[in-house]
Amino acid sequence: MKPFMTMYRLLISVIVLALLVWPSTVTANNKAELLRQTMADIALLNSQMAQRKTDAGGIRDALSAQLEAIKTEARREWREKEIDTEAEALKNPRLLYDLMLMAEIQAYIQRYTQKIGDYRAACDRLSYLYQQADDDLKIVSTLSGMKIDALISTAEKILDGYRPEAQTIVIQPNKLTIEASEKMWQALKTDK
Repeated sequence: MKPFMTMYRLLISVIVLALLVWPSTVTANNKAELLRQTMADIALLNSQMAQRKTDAGGIRDALSAQLEAIKTEARREWREKEIDTEAEALKNPRLLYDLMLMAEIQAYIQRYTQKIGDYRAACDRLSYLYQQADDDLKIVSTLSGMKIDALISTAEKILDGYRPEAQTIVIQPNKLTIEASEKMWQALKTDK
C-alpha cells in the first residue's frame, strides 16, 4: 500500500504545482497579447504620423514655390514702376499686396516646418516605444506583470497624446506670426 500512497502523494504534488504555475502562464499569455495589441496601435499611429510628416512636407514645398513666384512678381513690379523706397513700395497696391501675401505664406511655411519637426520627433518616440515593447514581448515570461502594465500604461498615454495630430494637419491661422510689410520689403530688397 505504501508505493500506492507515495505515487498518490506524488501525483497530488505534481497537480498542485501545475495549478500554481498555470495562472502565471495564463497571465503571461494575456500580457503578451496586450503587448502585441499595444505594438499594433503604436505601429499604426507611427504610420499615420509619418504620412502627416510627408503631407506637411509637400504642403511646405508647394508654399515655398508659391512664395518664390510672388517674390518674382514683386521684383518685376518694383523694377517696372522704378520703386526705390519703402514708402513708395507701401503706396503701390500691387506691391503692398504681394508683400502682405509673402509674409503670410512665410508664416505658414515656418509653421509647417515646425510641424514636420514635431512629426519627426513623434515618429522617433513611437519607434523607440515600439522597440521597447518588442523587446519586452520577447522576454514576457520572465518579466513581472507590473513592468508590462507600466509599459502599456506609458504607451497608452503617448498614443493618446499623438492620436489627434495623426488624423489631420492642423494649422491655426490665429497663432501664426506674420511679419509686417515693411520687414518683407527689406527682406525682398536684400534678397534680390
